[in-house]
Amino acid sequence: MKKYFLISVLICSACTYVTAQKRKEATDYNIVFAPDLSNRLNPKFYPKAVNDVDIVQGVLKKVWPDILKFKRTDGQLDHYSVDFINKGLIGLYKINTNLLAIDLQQFDKQVDRINYILERNKVISSLPKDIYNFTTEYKKFNDKAAISNNGADIWTYFQSGIDDRIILPDLAVGKITHKFRNIMVLMTDGYIEAGIYNKGYDLSAKKIEDFRNAFLKSKDGDMASFLSKNSKYKIKPAKNPYLKSLEVIVIEMYDRSLSKTGAATKHPTDMEIMRLIWTDWMKSSGVKRVELKPAASNQAEAVKYILDFIKK
Repeated sequence: MKKYFLISVLICSACTYVTAQKRKEATDYNIVFAPDLSNRLNPKFYPKAVNDVDIVQGVLKKVWPDILKFKRTDGQLDHYSVDFINKGLIGLYKINTNLLAIDLQQFDKQVDRINYILERNKVISSLPKDIYNFTTEYKKFNDKAAISNNGADIWTYFQSGIDDRIILPDLAVGKITHKFRNIMVLMTDGYIEAGIYNKGYDLSAKKIEDFRNAFLKSKDGDMASFLSKNSKYKIKPAKNPYLKSLEVIVIEMYDRSLSKTGAATKHPTDMEIMRLIWTDWMKSSGVKRVELKPAASNQAEAVKYILDFIKK
């Protein structure tokens, strides 16, 4: 009896091994643009070399062929979308969120996906058309936000705003398991000045100034060491299990401690302090991977930041 049982176990194990061998894995990209729609967009207050709209458009124009053909040939199930840090702005600005998504999962057949991407065989919808609609709708709400005065509660967004809408799970299609890289492009100046102050949920200009003065007074010599011993300057970790599956690139961080010509007026600079505190916050919150980038000098530089992050 034991002999037959052992043979059965071996056969089942062999079947499981063969099935595992036959199933392949593919990497797909779920790229989410999350804009901080605060007064950082107002060029009168914070002039920037490149507009958020141009960054989004630049990345979308690289979907084909750069992203879709990166280590892949067919069957791509990529998803590109916008998520709002403050959801109330969707109704306030009358945003058509249906136009702010490009979803390659909609196609069952590869030939339909190719026709959509290449805009051939008289297709009704196509990737170029959807990119145009996407960026047109993005510009509408971006222009409205630029002349408004709404804050962006980034801490609460990481605590409860990132959920299964943002994080896509693995998907089995035929003999292929599609594993999504969930990548967030967070466009913000780096100052967290909305929500609750002085309770560990903000990173205001005053908090950065207080950190700098205390650090210089301490004669510590190492900012990371000083921060570890002075937790009041840290941002409280967000407790969100979805963050472990999220990669975040923060772009367009705007250093207010620089002069109009770009020269440092204080040391350490705001950017150096923000980079330290943001990195500590993202890591303590369990974010899978994070990079922080200063405001770009032009569209090409900003797009390169993002593509380099995607391709690592």
